[in-house]
Amino acid sequence: MHKPVLLHETVDGLDLSPGELVVDATYGAGGHTKEIRKRFPGVKVITIDQDPDSDAAITGNFRHLDTLLEGVRPDAILLDVGFSSDQLESGRGFSFQRDEPLDMRMSGKGPTAADILNSWDEHAIELILRGFGEEKRSRQIAKAIVERRAVKPFKTTFDLVEVAGKRTGKIHPATRTFQALRIATNEELTALEEGLENAWRILKPGGRVAVISFHSLEDRIVKRFFREKGEKRKPIVASEAEIGENPRSRSAKLRIVKKLVS
Repeated sequence: MHKPVLLHETVDGLDLSPGELVVDATYGAGGHTKEIRKRFPGVKVITIDQDPDSDAAITGNFRHLDTLLEGVRPDAILLDVGFSSDQLESGRGFSFQRDEPLDMRMSGKGPTAADILNSWDEHAIELILRGFGEEKRSRQIAKAIVERRAVKPFKTTFDLVEVAGKRTGKIHPATRTFQALRIATNEELTALEEGLENAWRILKPGGRVAVISFHSLEDRIVKRFFREKGEKRKPIVASEAEIGENPRSRSAKLRIVKKLVS
């Protein structure tokens, strides 16, 4: 079962008051929204998620917040840009531990991860692995991908694991390759940049934006954006107690900024 990370720190940091409107733009399993509704029954929540299987009120990518909300100006916006652990069991190929179709699309739209592996040139694949996965073996793996697809196209997650490497140490050698391919398939970093800009644009003066990121590429974007808005505090990270209960929270960073101008 998915556990929301930095739950209380996030809800506290949004600094909500009765009558305010908060947008949970990455609803997922709904953990943060449930806590908000529990603690602040007088606060209205609009939920958004790009996953069509989610029970969010609005289906769409948070990068399009301005059009999804059609003129609504929230008092607070939450972006939890990690993917739900429930999605690992969605059958879409997010996990290298299950043999599933190599899809990786969170929205179900656009090219699949298999499409990318089977059609992009070797240099483009190498850039993905190096830039989005920080994979040291990016050239070696990209070359192996192109050679393998010439014989047999990629269809499943285990097809990719065969190329990326099988477990030999603590960290599975396919970890960074799968991360990179997921980010590329969903255009996650571009979506984050656009989502932050649109969130800031529609936010009311005095409103707050809270972002939870899970790896350095995401946090770098959030940190740079928040610094431009005048927020220079260090991120909030999970306590040792939370990490013990939910190891996934170990890499989570929460940053919150308040909009002081219109």
